Amino acid sequence: MTTKVKLAIALMATVVSMNVQAQKKAPVKTPQAKTTAVSKTAQPTKAETMDWIASKMKENIVLRNGNEFVSYKDGLFIYKNNYGINKFCQYTYDLNKVTKMGDEYTDDLYISGRGLIYVECDYDRAGQGNSYNNLSISGPNYNNYRDAFSFTTDKALTERLRKAFATLVEYNATKKAPDEKF
Repeated sequence: MTTKVKLAIALMATVVSMNVQAQKKAPVKTPQAKTTAVSKTAQPTKAETMDWIASKMKENIVLRNGNEFVSYKDGLFIYKNNYGINKFCQYTYDLNKVTKMGDEYTDDLYISGRGLIYVECDYDRAGQGNSYNNLSISGPNYNNYRDAFSFTTDKALTERLRKAFATLVEYNATKKAPDEKF
């Protein structure tokens, strides 16, 4: 054999042995890309919770009583109730003020909060309407609270609303200061 062929065979044997030894070693770990998928059990933000609740309120507003959706923005749900020809009251529900809800073991689902509802009618002076603290969402409405929505017939939706309002109550609850013990 010629020297060139011997050199090529030696070089090839060296490369093959290096490949075999490289395969025996542990593989090099490469950094994995972080996943950006959100867990399905993650709690929605306060804004997402209020937006979802408002969308269900808009879908289920009782139109037969002359109620008409006006607007929703940043937790303020507004609708108008016509109670006669050219006579109306405008209702504003501030979801930022929901701080309490009815007992989870009763069929009567209602929410509460100081100044939760503001009502201004055509006969009121501007800014001089009335405020109310309770709103019936679903159920028999034992306490005769205001109720403008028809959620009672849909039990699955009512349960989802119950969970959403519970989440909203957590967000709106007064937070304890670091130096407070109770």
